[in-house]
Amino acid sequence: MATLEKIRQRKKILAIVIGAALLAFIIEVGIEAIGRSGGNSAAAKVGSEKIDIMTFQRRVEQEASEDQQNDKQIDGALRQQQVLDEMINEKLLEQEFAKLGITVSDKEISELMIGKNPAPAVAQFAQQAGAKSPAELYDFIMNPGKQGVQESQVVELRNQWNKMKNDLTKQYMFSKLQNLMAGCMQANDLDRAQMAEDEAITNIVTFAKKDYASLPDDKYQVSDAELQAEWTKLKTMFKTDEDVRVIHYIAVNIEPSAEDIAAANKIADAAYIALQKGRGVDSVRLLGTVHIDTAMMEQKSLPIKVRDFFTSAAVGSTRRDSTVGNHHVMYKLINKELSIDSVELDYVIIQADAKTQQAALDQLNSGKTLEDIKKAYPQKVDGKLGDWQRIYTAHDSIKNKIGNATVGNFFVFNGNENGATLMRVSQKKAPKTFYTLATISYDAYASTKTSEGLRDKFQDFLNKNKTAKDFEENAAKAGYNATEVMISPSTAQLGLGQFGQNGIKDSRKAIKWAFDSKKGQVSPIFSDNNDVMIAVALDDIYEDGYLPYNFTQGKDYLTRKVRNNKKGDDLIKQYQGKAKDLNGYAAAMGAKIDTANVVFAANGDPKIGNEPGLFGRMAAAKPGTLQGPVKGENAVFVYQVVKQEKAERQPTKEELNNRYAQSRGAQIFANPSNIYKILTKATKVKKHLIDFY
Repeated sequence: MATLEKIRQRKKILAIVIGAALLAFIIEVGIEAIGRSGGNSAAAKVGSEKIDIMTFQRRVEQEASEDQQNDKQIDGALRQQQVLDEMINEKLLEQEFAKLGITVSDKEISELMIGKNPAPAVAQFAQQAGAKSPAELYDFIMNPGKQGVQESQVVELRNQWNKMKNDLTKQYMFSKLQNLMAGCMQANDLDRAQMAEDEAITNIVTFAKKDYASLPDDKYQVSDAELQAEWTKLKTMFKTDEDVRVIHYIAVNIEPSAEDIAAANKIADAAYIALQKGRGVDSVRLLGTVHIDTAMMEQKSLPIKVRDFFTSAAVGSTRRDSTVGNHHVMYKLINKELSIDSVELDYVIIQADAKTQQAALDQLNSGKTLEDIKKAYPQKVDGKLGDWQRIYTAHDSIKNKIGNATVGNFFVFNGNENGATLMRVSQKKAPKTFYTLATISYDAYASTKTSEGLRDKFQDFLNKNKTAKDFEENAAKAGYNATEVMISPSTAQLGLGQFGQNGIKDSRKAIKWAFDSKKGQVSPIFSDNNDVMIAVALDDIYEDGYLPYNFTQGKDYLTRKVRNNKKGDDLIKQYQGKAKDLNGYAAAMGAKIDTANVVFAANGDPKIGNEPGLFGRMAAAKPGTLQGPVKGENAVFVYQVVKQEKAERQPTKEELNNRYAQSRGAQIFANPSNIYKILTKATKVKKHLIDFY
């Protein structure tokens, strides 16, 4: 374990050097950001508490560093918004814990970390560190002197331990909050009786309907006064938590021209000819613009399109994939070999002189166990048994040493006069055929000439259309698509989530421009994303509060509501008293009679449509009584309950409790995402990232 710690310590020193430079950069950027924000130093305000911009930036840099280590490619603005939301949620929880007096005692956290049943994450962490138990690991990192290890060698492990302790404390407090909320929302006898009654009877309903969509819209004009009146009734639907900007944006993709593609095809053709003629891939490297990736893999891991070919092909064979868009791919089989795939290894690390190493090796091969060796040489031995490893990608020297080892005998894997690793191969899996395949790819990119031409054309359009109105009206004539969206300070990317698509990377500056500009203005070209040019027109500004009745999507919704109400009134007058039974009304409406099964507890029926109010009336209607005409949300209905069916069995108390939890109890309100929504509604949260970025 001490050897492992020394390796970790060297990594730590490097991290300190990098970290110092990074911290200086963060401080410099932070000071500049505060200057741009007019002196405001808060990334957000949660109730009366601030989230400091410098603290926020350090957190962003930390998570960005982790992204880089894990090969994650995340847009900077998206990462900033995610981190801010995390910090806001943490602050909301801290405040709620304080209000409710929720804490975690030392005894509780001790049980989680080193108790008889530690948290799974702690147990896994201890196992990865080579300890038998979390308690053993805790003793090692808190009392390194007992193991003959210097304090500096356990600092990194101790930091990881303390971070895990802090994370588990927060998780445990959150679980207490969940339990508290769940306990407050349990079904009582009245709730259970109501749910049982709501589900007890199914009404078989026959109905006819006349859809509002069958009437011409232009016959039912809607005035501004009517829209405003409807908006007032539904005002809470239009509440916003942040300022809103309505914009149109044009995104011009910087794509290769036909000339660029033709040139790329020539390069790809030349690369493939060179690949066919050359023994390896060095001849292709000379072209400079292609990407080459060489990997050793099993047959099942070969690319599907060429798997069958290379399974039987000779070494040196080549294959060209079909071009996808402007992406060219070709392959060359570099090698094909039979190799051991996986082995089960036992290893013992001993820190002692050569004589002791040999003695330990002899004892192991005579039948002594790892525990026997540890007792014989205290504080000098560590190890692991039954460790399966895939070795086919290892260096030949390592692969040969392990592959040629006698199964069941320990041998010196590596070492010097101060220590050695003793290894035993317990099992070997049967050899497999492995393929070393070179994948050569080339993408066609827009040339400088093409990029400049696209930019010049786009700039010419902006020069001629300097108002938001002209920008929108003339975009299509110029061959552009002006997309209308509403954005808030929390919008990290243009187009994110729109029609289910990904956002435009590096488009945050265009969003910020909209919040710094005046209504009717048109932005310059933003090209932080090298693949896209963006320009924005600011159509309208809605301050924190409520969206107005006449914003595009809202106006469409309100207009439809008012118009449908007018159509419903008109149809009621037209059909009221025109028939005495359902057949007569169906004939008058020119509609067919349909049937639906209606249960009061259900949400609706696809035949009836989105009609919650009507569905409730149908569930409560008396059998045999003609009802209607009745005005619904989307149609006028006439209906009759022709039969009632009682449930074959009464639900049990447990079943009713579960349904309550799922529909209106613990599973709804104790859900983590809903807890955050509830806390956000109860506490004023103000985000200020738009002031800094």
